Amino acid sequence: MFDTVRHRRIAAIVALAYVAVQSFQWYVFARLPEAGDAAQQLLQGPLPLNLARAVSMLLSFFGLAYLFLVACGIAWRRNPTLATLAFLGFFVFCLLEIQLRAVELFHVYLALPDQYQSATDSAERARILAAQASFQSIQHALYFPLGLSWLLGSVLACLALGLDRAHWLALWAFGLNAARLFLRVIDSYLIGPKFDALYGTLYLPLVYLSFVPLAFWLWRSDPAPSWRQE
Repeated sequence: MFDTVRHRRIAAIVALAYVAVQSFQWYVFARLPEAGDAAQQLLQGPLPLNLARAVSMLLSFFGLAYLFLVACGIAWRRNPTLATLAFLGFFVFCLLEIQLRAVELFHVYLALPDQYQSATDSAERARILAAQASFQSIQHALYFPLGLSWLLGSVLACLALGLDRAHWLALWAFGLNAARLFLRVIDSYLIGPKFDALYGTLYLPLVYLSFVPLAFWLWRSDPAPSWRQE
């Protein structure tokens, strides 16, 4: 149903749009002043540039869910079971991201700063800063199942597509993403965050190296795969 020229080309545009959103996020992080403490970090939330970043990131995961649905629709022709399982992994990832990004936008970036500025005593302000810290701790914990589901979806998508040369760009994209997530999970949750600076430097280039090839694959993918022509 989703393996049509129209759906594949829309999904390719979504992939490039996601790259643009990530590039904009990189730009915003570079432009925002460095926060000296938790209070300054909280008050950066409602800045227009940061809100634009947060809204674009939230909306991008709706687009990614569609992109993954189309990609798994292509893989479904070869292996329906693995393609379905891959999409379930991608769907869990997108669902968790949407929930986290929505709470971050509406609660942490909009509600809490307003409450903080309206607070009249230090105890109330301390409570609000504690709420911000609690969200960050919960966010870190939820990034484990979030990253793991994306990792599993990427591996299963590679297995579903097989070794067909027509899909080598998708295999590269999903394989690179799986390797990145595997190393990230080990670093963050098993050995401790020892490579945060390196990961931060490489994050955007890895987005380009994953999603630009994926966009080319989606745009050029044959609607009648070779395994159906034999």
